[in-house]
This record gives sequence, C-alpha cells and structure tokens, in this order.
Amino acid sequence: MAESPRRVDLRLTIPASAPFREVAVELAVKFAEYAGASKATIDGVSKAVAAALGGGANGREAVDLVLSAAGGDVTVTARPSRD
Repeated sequence: MAESPRRVDLRLTIPASAPFREVAVELAVKFAEYAGASKATIDGVSKAVAAALGGGANGREAVDLVLSAAGGDVTVTARPSRD
C-alpha cells in the first residue's frame, strides 16, 4: 500500500454491534500501513483498537476512535461515544 505524504487522521464512531468492531480493527491496521508505520507499530495499533472496543460495559457501548499519524507514528485515542 502506498504511504501517505502528509499527516493523516481517521475518526470513527463504532456502534455496539460486534461485526463493526472487527471491521474497525482491520481498518485501523490499514490506516497504520498507509501512514507508513512499522510492523511493531501496526501490531500495537491493532491491539490498542481491539482493547478499546472490548472495554466499556463489556463491549456493549459505542466507541469514538481517533487515529492520528505523523512520521510513521500512530496515536489511538478512544472514548465512549456520546451518540
């Protein structure tokens, strides 16, 4: 996959239903790959997103995710959705 030439951000609101959670992890991995992250960083992003989606009332709450990338580093921020 081609790398992004600039800083990129991805914002997702993941509903409580399980199928969307699996897609969110896959999308986060693709985002990290596009951002030029290392294999270790990509693995960390995958685990961070999966953990964020598994938390909060045992995974029964919607979650807002923000993924930011700059210079091969990816930051994952998660919080319960207000929707």
